Amino acid sequence: MPAGIGEHAIHTGGAHGEGNMIRLSTALALALAMAACSPNSETVSTAPAGSTTGEGMGGATLADFKTDTNMKDLMAHVIDFSAFGVWHNQGWLFDAEGMHELFPTDEAGWVAAESAAFTLAEAANALLLPGRPPDDDRRWVDWSNQLYTAAKKAQATALTKDKQAFFDAGGEMYEACVACHNHYVQGDEPGADAKLPQLPNRTPPPQNQ
Repeated sequence: MPAGIGEHAIHTGGAHGEGNMIRLSTALALALAMAACSPNSETVSTAPAGSTTGEGMGGATLADFKTDTNMKDLMAHVIDFSAFGVWHNQGWLFDAEGMHELFPTDEAGWVAAESAAFTLAEAANALLLPGRPPDDDRRWVDWSNQLYTAAKKAQATALTKDKQAFFDAGGEMYEACVACHNHYVQGDEPGADAKLPQLPNRTPPPQNQ
């Protein structure tokens, strides 16, 4: 007898080659699937004792943030990596063969540049998570926000493929980085600026080209 509508037929071989059929109704299959997907209340976490929450944080508290990545690794693997994903996709290169634009040449390239800028903007917020600011100086907040704003400009201009505006936003990103490093790496004592990797491809082409 064929399986009816709403039933699943499973055949198993018998001892004499005769098939045994097990029918599972659709309702039963759905019930099993729903049971498998139902949240297990025993696995839901509770807020750490003494933790505090804030407006817009939902069930999260300050104690729920995971900030064990040290600042050196955060800068090298997140901030710098994302920033260079923007910088290496903008500007002009001059060599013996003349001038070469370094802006993306296809949709995938612009999407990659936009994604790097998006990542950098969110990483700038990560600099303000509990335990990350090195002191109570509001300049840390200001420079982090300056980096966020510049990165969002880079994202928006990559989306519209506005090369000059995208290039300018990359310069604003760099200014935020230099200002912060001059204080927190170099210090405020008289001396040379903090040593940062040279910003690539910053020479614009002559106006007559």
